[in-house]
Amino acid sequence: MTRSADGADSRDADRPVRRASRRGVVAVGVAGLLAGCLVTSEEGGSTPRQTENGTTGGSDANDGGGSDGDETGSDGDGGGSDGGAEEATPDEVNPDGSGLVVTDATVRDVTQGGGWTRVRARLTVENAGRFEYGTIEFRADAYAVPRGSDEREAVGFAYVTRRFPRDDRFDGTRSRSFEVTIRFETGGTPVRPDAERYAVDAAVRRAEPL
Repeated sequence: MTRSADGADSRDADRPVRRASRRGVVAVGVAGLLAGCLVTSEEGGSTPRQTENGTTGGSDANDGGGSDGDETGSDGDGGGSDGGAEEATPDEVNPDGSGLVVTDATVRDVTQGGGWTRVRARLTVENAGRFEYGTIEFRADAYAVPRGSDEREAVGFAYVTRRFPRDDRFDGTRSRSFEVTIRFETGGTPVRPDAERYAVDAAVRRAEPL
């Protein structure tokens, strides 16, 4: 074994010196930076932040809460709009929903002349609906009832229109009476002209509120 002039072992002088490669240094540096980023991101996500409504929490919680609040407000506005709506008075009402009811139809007399038979009747009508009417129309049908029989024979009909002024509109305070005349050819039935041998039915065909 030889030694150098400064006393060092000659084998140490011959042994190559190992140096850290540049690639290894770069790899270690990148790993350190990544670790630092992960820590920073994790710490930032756990930090609460102040919201506009004064509460604290993560971004997901605040976004969801704000959306729910907006939907609730929208529903509230819609409910207020429905509650303030008023029903408009229509130009015409379906007869079945008008509330007008013919409570009585009485044959007053039956006459013949000029080849025609005329059945005169009085109708009593009540208004149980929610509207006041200015114009109503009825259809009245006359029937002959032979003596000793319950069968009714249709002999004729007529449409009757009645109009009411605004100062005497047809409301629900009292019933109204109407006179109607139904005319048909005398040869249409063998039943003699007697009020006891005829009957009349009537129904509302048109109703126009004021």
